[in-house]
Amino acid sequence: MKKQKTLRIRAHAKINLYLDVVGKRDDGYHNLETVFHSIALHDEIILRERSTTGIKVLCDHPHVPLDTHNLAYRAADALSNLVDGFGGLEIQINKRIPVAAGLAGGSANAAAVLVGVNTLFSLGLSNKTLMTIGTKLGADVPFCIQGGAAFGTGIGDILTPLPPLIDLPIVIINPGIAISTKDIFQNLNITLTKPTNESIIICTCVEKGDVVGVGRNLYNLLETQVFSKHTILASLKTQLSAQSGCYGALMSGSGASIFSLMENSVTAKQCESLFKTKVSFCTTTHTHGYGVCIDN
Repeated sequence: MKKQKTLRIRAHAKINLYLDVVGKRDDGYHNLETVFHSIALHDEIILRERSTTGIKVLCDHPHVPLDTHNLAYRAADALSNLVDGFGGLEIQINKRIPVAAGLAGGSANAAAVLVGVNTLFSLGLSNKTLMTIGTKLGADVPFCIQGGAAFGTGIGDILTPLPPLIDLPIVIINPGIAISTKDIFQNLNITLTKPTNESIIICTCVEKGDVVGVGRNLYNLLETQVFSKHTILASLKTQLSAQSGCYGALMSGSGASIFSLMENSVTAKQCESLFKTKVSFCTTTHTHGYGVCIDN
């Protein structure tokens, strides 16, 4: 009997060091300028070849859908349709990235499935093809495939690679507030203008590895609207920013995760211990150079 193949994959989360909305598109999406960075925090994805056809999703988190509402399912289905089928597939998702937290957990899972299925079934598709498919699934999926650090434009899918920051300690906190990205963008006021070179400044800081400069130039346009509705997030950011060894703090994506760039692992752990009892999720992690890592 043929042995079924299995693949273990790390699907890495992302943070946005910079996020500006520069216009609305005719298709309803918004044009962005953003600086992405992968972090070590990740979900574990296990892909298993099945003897029966079809896609089956398993997950240890009760709020993750197991059907076509799951991006990982849709990623596998999109590949199956593209290559006219590859047999049966089981996708096991072991969640470590908080759900709906501005850290691209669902997009990271979809990216891992695209890369993993391509490997598991030897489909021979290029990363460019996988990223094109990913764009149709979600704006963050292409970056989650590419990983590292990048300046993103368009809906976040047009990527210019940047040299990743190496092992920069990060503390991430999340109070468990559910925020709808769709609602935030639908009600967004983008009439306020800023100097056009701010994204260039932070990109230059990332390129130089100037973490102090990166910390000083953190920016997220969405904070104003999100914080007006969820004042606890503004308070947590202020508290996080005031911690010893913090280069800067920011809300990632549309929230509700707040991250801080830390001077070293000692100050990061001290910061983590302070917030551990205040919020539902708190962890110390670090910047990472890849989005998807296959372990076998």
